[in-house]
Amino acid sequence: MLPDSKISQLIGLQIPGLSFPMQQLTTKERVSKVIHTFADYTGNMIRHEQLQEVKRCFTIAGVLYRNGSNSLRNAIESVFMYALSPLLCTQHRDMLPSSLRTVRIQHLQTIAL
Repeated sequence: MLPDSKISQLIGLQIPGLSFPMQQLTTKERVSKVIHTFADYTGNMIRHEQLQEVKRCFTIAGVLYRNGSNSLRNAIESVFMYALSPLLCTQHRDMLPSSLRTVRIQHLQTIAL
């Protein structure tokens, strides 16, 4: 399992565009704050049609979701997917890893009830 204190560092290493913002977050920052910053960046990439970067962000989010703590998984479900769901067209949804597609579907079903 990935330690929560290393999530910002891991994201910063994998996504050069987030290297500096992630360095600004202290290791004591809550996981939700780190994931919120990650979601903001991903949303900007979606709006600017930077599809390769969007795919990279989704892949990293999928890895974090699969290998993270309950706190990290909850942050990806409630912060990352919630923030990005309104921005996702079919092209973007198809880039989501299967685990995040499932999360998105569950989220949409909850809203529909």
